[in-house]
Amino acid sequence: MGLFDSIYAEVECPATKTKEKQEIQIKWSQQRSLRTYKIGDVVDLDNKNTLWVKEDYVCNSCSRKTRSKFGDFIKVVDQQRHDCYIHIKNNKILEILTENEFSKTKNSCINPDNYEF
Repeated sequence: MGLFDSIYAEVECPATKTKEKQEIQIKWSQQRSLRTYKIGDVVDLDNKNTLWVKEDYVCNSCSRKTRSKFGDFIKVVDQQRHDCYIHIKNNKILEILTENEFSKTKNSCINPDNYEF
């Protein structure tokens, strides 16, 4: 397993429609060193344009949890993954949208050529 950074954000589960703090692991920052980010933070990227990055995450809301004496955890076989889109401009994390939210935003963009996917 390689190193990654994480973005923690409130994301709505498309299955349960509940909002919960999720960990979105990213492997595209310049120096991956288990750093954590939130919306509004600046990430280390070469690209300073406006871009959308598609990622997925293990959903805490709808993944089945297993109890143990050390606490609840999610087995790999029980993971429910959802896609999300991270909006970055000038290396700043602006927002994180679900796939449904993103499809509405993308369709309403005045000039979609300004976005990288």
